[in-house]
Amino acid sequence: MSNEITVVAVLRAAEGSADQVSEILQRAVAPSRAESGCRGYVLHQDRSDAHRFVFVEQWIDMEAIELHRQAPHYQAMGQALAGLIVEREVMLLDAQA
Repeated sequence: MSNEITVVAVLRAAEGSADQVSEILQRAVAPSRAESGCRGYVLHQDRSDAHRFVFVEQWIDMEAIELHRQAPHYQAMGQALAGLIVEREVMLLDAQA
């Protein structure tokens, strides 16, 4: 079995801040994809709820995820989102088949 981990992160923007949150999240995509442990990093916006954003990410292992969380672009994203996110759920998933 592979050590690869899929991360699904669901974020809800505060009322009226969806456009700003979208811009902040989009800035993190390219540098995250460039990380050596990243195998996939896609940002989605819910068609039925413009305030809900979903990252679907693939990482080679937990160490890669920890390095990602320490990366300057990830830290900057977190700081920029302060006060703009009202809900956050992060799932770390292992493939079963």
